[in-house]
Amino acid sequence: MDRQLRGYVMARAIDGRHVEGPDLTRLRNATATVEQVRALLPSGRGNVKDDIARFGHESSRRVEAGRLVKNMLVEHGLPRVVAYAAGGILAQAGNCAEFAALTIMLHVPLLKEASSGTDKGEFIYLVKSQWIDHDWAELRDGRGPDYHMVLDPWLRGPAVFSADSQWAGDAGDFTLSLEHGHASGLKDRAVMETALNGNSPSLLARFDQGLREVGPTMRYAPHTVFPSMAVVGRGFQRRVQLKLQAPVDVAKARVPPEVRALNPNLRRTQRALLNEVLAVGVARQMDVGAGIRSATQEVPGLLDAARRLRDKGA
Repeated sequence: MDRQLRGYVMARAIDGRHVEGPDLTRLRNATATVEQVRALLPSGRGNVKDDIARFGHESSRRVEAGRLVKNMLVEHGLPRVVAYAAGGILAQAGNCAEFAALTIMLHVPLLKEASSGTDKGEFIYLVKSQWIDHDWAELRDGRGPDYHMVLDPWLRGPAVFSADSQWAGDAGDFTLSLEHGHASGLKDRAVMETALNGNSPSLLARFDQGLREVGPTMRYAPHTVFPSMAVVGRGFQRRVQLKLQAPVDVAKARVPPEVRALNPNLRRTQRALLNEVLAVGVARQMDVGAGIRSATQEVPGLLDAARRLRDKGA
């Protein structure tokens, strides 16, 4: 995940949109939450082909048994986001709803509180697509869409800015179905922790009963199962790939004509040099205190990761 995050920050630099200071901290924290969700759901995604194959449909069965626990919690008056998150934790597996709900519950302590009349703080939202059956979490503050951040551990990859994600689109493409700030989020998180800590024997018993009800031969219908997908959008990756190899405009760089005549490949040489300079800067950003020599050693890996943001295992 660290390699993927570094590759993403590198790709943003290539694209001319550097991630620095507080926003880099936000991105690191959001990515840490994404990793934590995946660690708490080690049996994986119940409706993704790779995880189904890896666990022999056990992930699907555990999701369905966890949803029986979720239903019981909702019947007892718990908010749906809390019930989905708790059911996912007990099942150690989930589909997008469990992954999104648990993301919200884990990230609320990190939300920035409002500090003034103009600084409204941060909010985390449960987002639903209008076109496909998918939920994810989105982090927002008062600065507008350029700073919205997608946290979607059901997809491959780190947290990313929304404009660079699979879910980049018009505002009408999505519905914000839940909003939590720091205070309201902590209240729901406390409800979840109380439910899990105070009722764990009965919840585990319901989960075990649910596994028996679901049965060992349970399978999702093929049309409800999906390939593993990357959080980074195709458009962003393609743009970065093109910029990585686009010749530098030597006229704008004020390169003398006689120098251009001596080196017909100068434009591409300059592009390679520019990429390397940007990569050294990103390496030193990601490792505060890193020297030039150690940062230079990171250059090939950073540029390779930036090229392959959507690749499996990149």
